[in-house]
Amino acid sequence: MKKVYCVGMVKNEADIIESYVRYHLNIFDGIVLLDHKSTDRTVDIIHKLQSEGLPIYLKQDNSIDYIQGELTTELINYTFDQFNPDFIFPLDVDEFLASPGHSGNPRKLINNLSTSKLYYLQREYVYSPINLNENELLIPKRITYARREKDDWPKVVVSRKIWKKHSASITGGNHDIFIGKKKKVQREISKYLKLMHFPYRSVEQLKSKIIVGWISNLSNYNYKEGDVFHWKILYEQLKKNNLNFNFSEWIEKPFPMDLSFCQSIELKYTTPNEVNAIINLLNYCEDLARSYSQLEKSQRKR
Repeated sequence: MKKVYCVGMVKNEADIIESYVRYHLNIFDGIVLLDHKSTDRTVDIIHKLQSEGLPIYLKQDNSIDYIQGELTTELINYTFDQFNPDFIFPLDVDEFLASPGHSGNPRKLINNLSTSKLYYLQREYVYSPINLNENELLIPKRITYARREKDDWPKVVVSRKIWKKHSASITGGNHDIFIGKKKKVQREISKYLKLMHFPYRSVEQLKSKIIVGWISNLSNYNYKEGDVFHWKILYEQLKKNNLNFNFSEWIEKPFPMDLSFCQSIELKYTTPNEVNAIINLLNYCEDLARSYSQLEKSQRKR
């Protein structure tokens, strides 16, 4: 039986964070999260989950810029040092690990993985918010319509054996790890473990993700023209009041996730209408203004 943890960065995920945690604690031994200055109820909900004694560990990043690769590398190092798992699954909060086509808990498949290999997880389905069950707040139950997702950028699973041996670091987006050009390890795309993707959960959530996400990327000192171009496109559409997602055009049919193996997924803290894009934007702008003011003061003192 292998010891397996999940890590991830969170920012303004109040509508999905409890679903993500309760679902994945049926698979993983623990979850370590790094909050990047959320301005909604994300942290409050995580604290409530911790008060139940659940194995959730929260770290806080108070920097304005969003340097995912560096921060996730630190998070992985912390998790290996503190909890010594055999594997770490770095997952975004809108990614749910599953084993479509195989009944039972995906953990059974994880226990068969070799610690001497690098595994990669492809996104199997992307879900969209049509035909919602408005009374259901658990995301995999509330959003069940999806299409297959063509995934050219799978996510890496981190083995402690490989990570420690090569003093590795992870790329932005959790797509791969750096181990040095001349170092070789076995690599394999998992045939059975897949990610179910929930990037769009409401119009308000999408607006908040686009606005705050794009501005956050612009504030990154490593930002280069062309980075996260898809967010820029959506941001420009939003500025022109021309953001139009007709999800019905690319929906195939319902693809509900298998939740039968989950022992405890009842939500207690998530409420309807968790996301308010304007409030998240205003709070983030306040943080930017304070950081700029502090920078100006420090420069004038020199």
